[in-house]
Amino acid sequence: MSMRAALAAAVISFLFPLAAYAFPFGGQIGQIVFCYNNAIWARVGPPVGGDYIWTPGTQTYRFGPPSHSGQWLLGLAGAPYYCLVSIVPIIVYPGINITMMGSSQ
Repeated sequence: MSMRAALAAAVISFLFPLAAYAFPFGGQIGQIVFCYNNAIWARVGPPVGGDYIWTPGTQTYRFGPPSHSGQWLLGLAGAPYYCLVSIVPIIVYPGINITMMGSSQ
């Protein structure tokens, strides 16, 4: 293998982790909704807030999944996801999938 081919392979292999980008989030839950699709939608406040969705596939630490308003969350989030709030009429809340998280009691 030539030096150029090895260098090109190394550069390409370093670019692929950017496609699996996860970003940190954390804050206090202001609103929480339990979903029909076994997910939990949570509106998280500052410092890094937004609408996040816990799923059964989320790596969850000691105190379990989000359970009530006022609870603090800290973790990593990634791809967009959805929460099926109501079946008739269909109501869907969008959010960001939580990949791993820890919470307060």
